[in-house]
Amino acid sequence: MNPSKLFLPLGVLAFALATVAAGLDLRHVEKETVVVYATPALQEFLERVVLPEFRRDTGFDVVPVYMTASEEYYRVRLAPQRPEADVFVHASPLFLEKGYASGIIEPMDAGVDLGVGNQSRAVPGGAIWYAFAWSPLVAVHRPGDGPIDLASDDGSFGFAHPQLSNNGVYNVLFFEALDPAVGHAVLGRTVVQPVNARATIGGVAEGSYDFTLGYEAVGRYYQGRGAQIELSVPILAGEPVTTPVLFSVALVRNHPHEAAADFVRTFFQPEVQAHLAESHFRPILAGFPQPSDGLDVSAARSVQYDWSTWDALESKLPSYEVNR
Repeated sequence: MNPSKLFLPLGVLAFALATVAAGLDLRHVEKETVVVYATPALQEFLERVVLPEFRRDTGFDVVPVYMTASEEYYRVRLAPQRPEADVFVHASPLFLEKGYASGIIEPMDAGVDLGVGNQSRAVPGGAIWYAFAWSPLVAVHRPGDGPIDLASDDGSFGFAHPQLSNNGVYNVLFFEALDPAVGHAVLGRTVVQPVNARATIGGVAEGSYDFTLGYEAVGRYYQGRGAQIELSVPILAGEPVTTPVLFSVALVRNHPHEAAADFVRTFFQPEVQAHLAESHFRPILAGFPQPSDGLDVSAARSVQYDWSTWDALESKLPSYEVNR
């Protein structure tokens, strides 16, 4: 057994402790302000649309704290009876399902029915998580290099860290569902393992590796800021295939702020759903604009996951960690 795998949770906890000690003292503001742990991929949309809308509706302020998926989870686990966070905003439901199983996520009724696959199964109290937007998993490469067939390309790959990053979770599950041998082949050409979606796509723009799998919305964000990258539908053994990246929200159990559930519901207001496309995200609710620069994925096979089996899904992650 690899020693680094044994100590990964301790490393995450140590990071979280250091962050608590060195950063903003959220306990001074938690009663007056909703504290949200969020993925950096959503920073622009949260701060431009969601936070102002919530402030207008309720008069309450919001402090977003951006960190990786596992850091969100372990930081709340440090003090589950008195968490500093009220809400999780994730790029996948895996850690939300795990959080429910470990007692740090509180089910709620968000007042919407999003259908199978876009919200968790029903549990006492409502649902564990709700997806408010999605973005297809895409191949990210330099202009002129695509389309890339993952089964035959021999370029260097940026495989996002599977136990820290939601992007890494999607990479692992994508390959495990389609062809684990291809997944381990591209892992063999991976040296850099970024820890979040922006760093993963940024690595292609900076020339750290030739291509990666990332979120379309984040790729478009980088292109809008001048990054020399190109996005295409992933191809594996000649077949176009993708998976929906689900941007999801959940309520932290024992949340300190009374308006935490209202913040969750804000994501499903028409005023919020209507602005998702401007940040390159695809709205979950019907009848709202789609991104004008979105790839056509209608002909691609879409891989779906049963997030309620989070423990089985999570068991696949360690073997995709680079240890060399």
